[in-house]
Amino acid sequence: MTGYPILWDSGVYLPDLDLWLDPRRPRRRAIISHAHDDHVAAHPLAYATPATCRLVSHRRPSLAAVQPLDYGEALTLERCRVTFHPAGHVLGSAQTLIETDAGRILYTGDLKTRPGFTSESARPVSADVLVLESTFGKPHYRFPDSGEVIANLVRWCGDVLAGDATPVLLGYSLGKGQEILSALAAQGFAIALHRSLFGVTEVYRTLGCEFPDYRLLEGAVGPDTVAIIPPTARRDGLSAWLGEFKTASLTGWAMDASLKERLDVDATFPLSDHADFEELCCYAEAVGADLTYTVLGFDEELALHLRRRGLRAKALASVDQLRLF
Repeated sequence: MTGYPILWDSGVYLPDLDLWLDPRRPRRRAIISHAHDDHVAAHPLAYATPATCRLVSHRRPSLAAVQPLDYGEALTLERCRVTFHPAGHVLGSAQTLIETDAGRILYTGDLKTRPGFTSESARPVSADVLVLESTFGKPHYRFPDSGEVIANLVRWCGDVLAGDATPVLLGYSLGKGQEILSALAAQGFAIALHRSLFGVTEVYRTLGCEFPDYRLLEGAVGPDTVAIIPPTARRDGLSAWLGEFKTASLTGWAMDASLKERLDVDATFPLSDHADFEELCCYAEAVGADLTYTVLGFDEELALHLRRRGLRAKALASVDQLRLF
């Protein structure tokens, strides 16, 4: 097992290597696992996959260039060797393997092992210490089959259109929106994308992703149109363009029965770009690390369940940091 201390301070920190993993504040040297804003900051020096670099430059053009590192390509730093492996979360998302003379540390970042349309699924990587994201690390969050969810979504869209209203699907501009677009590929809908989602989807296309036809959501739409917009844009005067419409939220949090009322939407569908509880547990078991640290989400609860399954696990944020020195 690695003898290097691992700390938590709004990001994972390896002090002996002076290396940060997904810190939320600017740090001297960092790994960016993927291009969602809560994982990106203005670091003087950062590394990410080429796809993440391209998406970061599109979404945050004011940031200094992030240095690209392909999956499987080795980056040699003082006292360690870094490689990226697919994480399955969004296009370009990466797990980070850090090999040191004291052992191998694997940081998953946001993770998904189920097949997706626009990102390569995560596979276990052998490590001595695993740092595992825990967004849905609670037994309640066991997602139904994605094919069934998509079939229900398509049926709902058809029913809304038959009622002379426009279906509006809420999904983040990066990742979820492109998954929704891909899921609708064979359905024959006309698809309009919110401006921010349209721009990111164009970047996805330059990176090799194929999609059904879509257009920018502006002005009036036709009678058979499905609109995809980020959740933050649902109040942006949509009725002026769409007339009558109904909204659906597509998220893993749809496993909570109260979500529909809390979000004030017409429907919810549990379509997620994260691993569910069982995926996280099975992933930790497959990695077989001597120690698993859980981070973010239901970290304490996931660590408890991993211990019940015979693994040595604890929430990183609860570790007595002083003892590590």
